[in-house]
Amino acid sequence: MKKVLAFVLAFVVAFAAIPFASAAEVTPLIMVSGFGATTLVLNGEAVFPPSGNTILKAVGIDENLTPEKIKSELEIWMQDEGYVVQLAAIVSRIMEPIRLNPDGTSAYDVKPIISGAENTSFADFKENDMLDYIPYTGSEFLDMESVAERIGDENVFNFMYDWRMDYDVVADEFKEYIEDVLELTGAEKVSIYSVSQGCLVVGQYLYKYSEDELTDKVVFDTPVLGGATFVADLFTPGRTLLDFPVILSLLSDILHAEMDFTGLTPVLETDFILGAIDIGKLQCIMPVVLPCIAFWQLVPPELFDERAAEMLDSEENAAVIRASKAFHKDFMGNITETFKKATEHGSTISIKACTGFDLVTTTDVYSDAIVDMQYSCGAICAPFGESFSDNYVQAVDNGKNSISPDRTIDLSAGYWPDRTWVFNGLYHGQVEWCRKSLALVEELLFTDNIKDAYSSYEFPQFIESHSPTSDIAIGFVNTNTTFLLLEDSREEYTMTVQNLSKENSIIINGIESSNGAVDVDFKKALLLPGETVNVTVSANDVASERITVEYADLKNITESVEKTFGISVVDTYSGVTEKDEMKGNIWMPFIFRYVLSFLKDFFNMI
Repeated sequence: MKKVLAFVLAFVVAFAAIPFASAAEVTPLIMVSGFGATTLVLNGEAVFPPSGNTILKAVGIDENLTPEKIKSELEIWMQDEGYVVQLAAIVSRIMEPIRLNPDGTSAYDVKPIISGAENTSFADFKENDMLDYIPYTGSEFLDMESVAERIGDENVFNFMYDWRMDYDVVADEFKEYIEDVLELTGAEKVSIYSVSQGCLVVGQYLYKYSEDELTDKVVFDTPVLGGATFVADLFTPGRTLLDFPVILSLLSDILHAEMDFTGLTPVLETDFILGAIDIGKLQCIMPVVLPCIAFWQLVPPELFDERAAEMLDSEENAAVIRASKAFHKDFMGNITETFKKATEHGSTISIKACTGFDLVTTTDVYSDAIVDMQYSCGAICAPFGESFSDNYVQAVDNGKNSISPDRTIDLSAGYWPDRTWVFNGLYHGQVEWCRKSLALVEELLFTDNIKDAYSSYEFPQFIESHSPTSDIAIGFVNTNTTFLLLEDSREEYTMTVQNLSKENSIIINGIESSNGAVDVDFKKALLLPGETVNVTVSANDVASERITVEYADLKNITESVEKTFGISVVDTYSGVTEKDEMKGNIWMPFIFRYVLSFLKDFFNMI
C-alpha cells in the first residue's frame, strides 16, 4: 500500500508540475496602445477619453449615425450661430480634467484607471469586470482577447499609462512593468506589440534598457518613431487646415463601414464649420494641451525650435522644452543604433508602416493620414502625388528592391529596412481592417517563419491594402506584389484583380496601362465579394508603369470609378517568387453571375 501511495503521489506531483513547465515556455505579450487609449480617471471617475455616447448626448445627437443623419444635424447647427459657443463650453468641460500646468505636470491628480502587471493581464481584466477599459478590444483587432486565445489569458498584458507624460518617465514605468510581468509568469522574456504613440514608449525603453535582454519579439505598428508633422501642424498659431475627404475616408475605416462619407465634405468646408474648429482649437483644446510634454516630443526635431518659439514661453515652459529636446536627442536621435543594440541583445525588431494618403492637415506628404512615412520608418519619399523620376536610384545600394513599385518610397535609408513592411492604401492604426496586415503582425509576433522582409512570398516588403474600403487590389502572381519580374522565355504573365469588399459585387469594365510598357488582355468581369479574376499581361522591358482599373458597384453600374496602381517591371527581384501559373478563372458566364448576384442582394433585403 505504501508503494502504491508513493507511486500515486509521485504521479500527481509530476503531472501537477506540467502546467507550470509549459507556462514558462510561453512568451508573454505586452500590448502598448497609442494616444488616448488608456482611460484616465480623477477621484475614481473616468474623465478621458469620454465615451462616444456621452459626447453624442452632450451635443444632442442620437447613437444611430449615418451620413444623412450627420449632414442634417450639421445643417441644423449651422443655422444657430450660438451653438458654437455652447459646443465650446461642452468641450472645455470635457477637457478641463486633463489640463496640464505650464511645466507639463498634471493640474489634477489624474491617473490610469488601472495599472500594474498584477491587474492588467487579460485574466485580471475579466475577473475584475474591466473589459470595457481595454484599448481596442472587442473587434477583429489584434486585441487581448484574440491574443489570449493563442497564449492564454494569463500571458497577455496591456500596459496602461498616462499618455500625456514624458516618454522617458513612462519608459522607466514600462521597465518595472516588464519585470513584474516576468515575475508573475515565470518567463525569461516578453514580446511587445506597440501602436502609434505607444511605439515611442517602447523605443525609449529599448534605448535605455535593451541590455537587460528582457525582450524577444518587438513589433512597431504604424509608429511615430521620428515624430509627426500632424502634431507640429496643430502647434501652429491660427487656423489648422484640414483635408476633409481624407478625414471622412479615414472615418469609414475606423468605423469598419463600407460607407462613403465624403459627400459631407461640402458641408464641412464652410466658414461656419471652420470657424467652429478654430474656436475649439484656440479656446478649448490648446490651453489644455499646450504644455503637454508627450505631444511636444512628437514634433519632429527639425520642426521643434520653430514651433516652440511660436507657442511656448522659454521660462514658464522651460521644463517642457528641456524634456522634449532630451527625448529628441536620445531615442529619436538614435533609432537605428537603438534597434541594432536591441538586436545584439536578443530582440527581433519589426516595423509595419502605411502610406498612400495625404496628412489630415493637408501638409502634402506621403503618410497613413496621421504619420508621415519619412518619420514612421525613415523612408525617403517623393513629393506627395508624384513618384521618383526614372533616373532616380535608391539612396543605399543594398542589393534589394528598396524603391516601392509605385516609385514613391525609398526604404534603403530607412531606420530598419530589412525588417520593415509597407502597406499602400491602409490608414493609421487599422491593422485588423486589412487581413494581410493582421496576418503579418500575428506572424511576426508568434512565429519565427519570417526571416526578413525579403523571405516570404505571402508577405513581401511592399503590400497593397486589402481593406474592404480599398475596393480592389492588383498584383502579379510571380512576386505577389505590384513588381512584375521579367523571366526568361516568357511572353505572358498573370496579374490578379481582387474585389476586396465584404458586401458589394463589382463589375470590372476595363484595365489600361499608362505608357504601354505592359500590355493588358482583359474583358469585362463580374466579381462577387472577395473574388479574384486573373488577367493576362505581357511586358518585355524594365519600366515603371501605372495601371488603371475602371469598375462599378453592381448596385450602381452607371457610375464608374477608377483606381490607379503604380507598378514596376524589373529584371531582378530581392523577394521570394513563385511559378507564374494561370489558375482557373471564373467559369460561370457573365450574365448568369449578374443574375445570381442580383438575387443574392434581393434575398438579403427581404
